[in-house]
Amino acid sequence: MTELRRAIFELLASSGVDRRLAGGHDCFFEALRNKIGSNYKRNLALQETWQMVGDGLIYIDIEQPGPGNWELALTEKGKEILKSGDDFNPYDPDGYLDRLKKRIPDIDDVVLLYAKESLRSFNSDCYLAASVMLGVASEKAFLLLAESFGRWLPDGQSERFLKIVQDPRQNFLAKFSEFRKRIEPCKSNIPPELSDNMALMLDSVCDLIRIYRNESGHPTGKIVDRSDAFITLQMFAIYLQKIFGLITFFRTSQKTA
Repeated sequence: MTELRRAIFELLASSGVDRRLAGGHDCFFEALRNKIGSNYKRNLALQETWQMVGDGLIYIDIEQPGPGNWELALTEKGKEILKSGDDFNPYDPDGYLDRLKKRIPDIDDVVLLYAKESLRSFNSDCYLAASVMLGVASEKAFLLLAESFGRWLPDGQSERFLKIVQDPRQNFLAKFSEFRKRIEPCKSNIPPELSDNMALMLDSVCDLIRIYRNESGHPTGKIVDRSDAFITLQMFAIYLQKIFGLITFFRTSQKTA
């Protein structure tokens, strides 16, 4: 979240702030200038304010008589953002993506592309589209994981497994099942911080791809509401870190004997 947007949020959530837009004193923007200090630029403040109106985060309260007394106020969606905090907050797509790139420096560009599309869809209230895009990002991440694991396996096993993973005629579930079958016996060779809860993480990936991509991507009538999409985006960021941790381990470690 930008410094300017954060300052607007904080002012509108505070008590004792004059939120009027005019009245001859430019009340709200004067308060914003005082809060930001030397970095304040009025034209940027106006642009950000109207962008936040367009994003459905704030609105103009016209209950008071006379335009001079109209005030800015947070919408219910804006209040939700304040409650949700900063860490992988889907309502803050730029901050979400920046955190992903900082915590996963070698994140794949295709995974990042579809995650970005999912966040854009979410913030446009297109929750089915957000789910489909996140399913695609998850499938790409899984395929990278499976390929790195396959190259880590002993030569005989590696060739057989990679043939399945790289076969375009094999569906996702077939590849996933083969991966799960082969990785379980290898858990003792994987660091505990990566192998702990690995089965739960993999099941989450599988469910996200199967339910959210496959079902939402077909005319089943399945409904995805805001809270479901919000939670899924947060879960995605958490398990994506573990997926790329595993990818890094398999790419940098010696083959198993």
